[in-house]
Amino acid sequence: PGAGGVAGAAGPARARLQAIQGQLADARARGYTENHPDVIALKSQLAAATAAARSEPLSGGAAAGNAQNPLYASLQSMVADRQATVASLRMRKSQLQGDLDLLNSKLSGDPEVAAEQGAIDRDYQVLKDQYDALLRQREQTALVGQAQSQNDHVKFSVIDPPTMPRTPSAPNRMLLLSGVLIAGLGAGIGAAFAMGQLRTTFPTTSRLEKAAGMPVIGSIGEVVTRVQSSQRRRKLTMFLGGTAALGAAYVLLLGVEILQRGLAA
Repeated sequence: PGAGGVAGAAGPARARLQAIQGQLADARARGYTENHPDVIALKSQLAAATAAARSEPLSGGAAAGNAQNPLYASLQSMVADRQATVASLRMRKSQLQGDLDLLNSKLSGDPEVAAEQGAIDRDYQVLKDQYDALLRQREQTALVGQAQSQNDHVKFSVIDPPTMPRTPSAPNRMLLLSGVLIAGLGAGIGAAFAMGQLRTTFPTTSRLEKAAGMPVIGSIGEVVTRVQSSQRRRKLTMFLGGTAALGAAYVLLLGVEILQRGLAA
């Protein structure tokens, strides 16, 4: 009889019954009322487990042998506990799914409620945007007030707004161009005169007499060949062309300056 009692206590149905009783006691200890969905599910499982435990035999050959094994009894208790937890979670899921379906049906069946919810969401977003804008304005106002309080001792006023000049204030480009032209001509003339002074020839008899200190009996005129004559003409043409190009460039630059001044005015 003692072995049969152990076997009955360690049977699967009785182990499940003990696990459900433990879960029900734990739920009540947490403060769940009798109308709580989990308590109701545990009660229904407890009734089914009680009926199964009553119909379970108290003794048996293999069952008695397994019941004497503490590890087997522990595994059976864990299996019963997990089965009870799964059943409770499935019942809770079905209840929550039913509540969700009921809410969805109410929303789909009552378009006015859905429209009212959308209007409430839009009004909330508008009010939130207005609040954020007012908050930013308040922060800017606080910063401006702080800056004014710190800079009250410095006051200034702008009489004329700053503008960018259209024409350069200096130098006078027309006067500068004229000065550059005159300086270039003077430098050319000076260079030619210096080269003439450095030559070792004497263009006149008086200069030769003065340099030698002796009288000059006679002089022979310069003989110019055709090749030399053509070379001189070519050099003269190049000199006159360069002089004309210099004058034309001067006149062109003056015209551009006058045109720019007219456009700027």
